Amino acid sequence: MPYDIYNIGSEDQINVKEIADIIVKEMNLKNVEYTFRPATRDGRGWLGDVKIMLLDITKIKEKTGWKPKLNSKEAVIKTVRNLSKNSI
Repeated sequence: MPYDIYNIGSEDQINVKEIADIIVKEMNLKNVEYTFRPATRDGRGWLGDVKIMLLDITKIKEKTGWKPKLNSKEAVIKTVRNLSKNSI
């Protein structure tokens, strides 16, 4: 059976602090303090952290015409809003 494998992702990147900033803003949280405790030798991230995640989506765009509707920031904002709206 022939098949093709595609990466599905965004065309940009977002870091953990940017995600945290969006959550704080969207949830209208006040006086939030971040604590960064790097656990890796290079001082970035924590054990098991993916330092950079940017999938190559060229193939799916060229073969199918698919492209992401949202960038990473927009996707995080939409997710936080939907989770907040649908929380118990």
